[in-house]
Amino acid sequence: MENIHLRRMWHARKWMKQTEPFLMTWHAHLGYSLNLFQYFKKPETVENIANKYDLDEVLLSRWVEVGIAVGHLKKKSKKKIQSKREMVTYLTKESERSVGILLEEMFELHIPTLLNYKKELVRQEETMSTPVASMVAETSKLLEAVTLPKVASLLKKQKSKTVLDVGCGLGGYMMTLAKQFPTIQFHGVEIDQDVCRRANEENSFENVSIDQGDFKEMRFRKGYHTVMLNNILYYFTVVERLALIKKATDVLRKKGEMILITPLADGKHGKRFASAFNSFMTAHNEMHPLPTRKEVAYMAKQANVKVVEERALIKEGGWYLIRLKKK
Repeated sequence: MENIHLRRMWHARKWMKQTEPFLMTWHAHLGYSLNLFQYFKKPETVENIANKYDLDEVLLSRWVEVGIAVGHLKKKSKKKIQSKREMVTYLTKESERSVGILLEEMFELHIPTLLNYKKELVRQEETMSTPVASMVAETSKLLEAVTLPKVASLLKKQKSKTVLDVGCGLGGYMMTLAKQFPTIQFHGVEIDQDVCRRANEENSFENVSIDQGDFKEMRFRKGYHTVMLNNILYYFTVVERLALIKKATDVLRKKGEMILITPLADGKHGKRFASAFNSFMTAHNEMHPLPTRKEVAYMAKQANVKVVEERALIKEGGWYLIRLKKK
């Protein structure tokens, strides 16, 4: 079974790597179609360009981050950005040598047609698409193959007896660990009522309990040895994240540990994928920009916990496991 999970993870990493050229092309297309490479022909700040051309400054910042990661842009100072000469030559509307129209045709004509191929292929008026929640759940399953052995090792090392899983979803993560650690008490918190109901219906473990509610507003009688926050930080604003970390610290016992699993916008690995993922998060109505290492350090300091480990889980995607220890 372990070998199957490893092979699945290998293929997931392979497809992540093969997605990178698309991210570079997407960035180039956006730069040409909005003439952004021309705007940054000379060193300029994101703020100035956003104000001058009436652009969304946050989304422009995300585009710039991707550009630096894929090598289309370069930093000229702490705040100023400049387009690489090659991008100005071949991907600006002013250049006689521009090939940008090919990208525009590809992204605005051909790729939308290819994405619509699924609907055209099936001989029905409407085809069922995979719900976003289901996609996220399947992605989480992939991550579990990598994270579970590491989390299990940490629980064993910490000699943890009580574990709180914040935003536990259907509780599959806890149930897998509960089977391996029958003496540890696992407690899950899930804000969605229907999801929580389904989780309790599927739960057959005596050492697993799942409650519905908003973690930030709930009261807990006893402290926990370990608190897990897996893949949930980008659902909260920066201010909300700090409140979340502080609350998690409050329910930890002395010298207890918090485990964060999250992609980082500025991690040492997976910069290209993470920067593009961050652009998606910023543009999505229900999600927020990825946390940065600096933000995690700041939250830890404010919550009076110490960052004791930062470990890359999936280097290609910039996913990390971060351990925070209560002082």
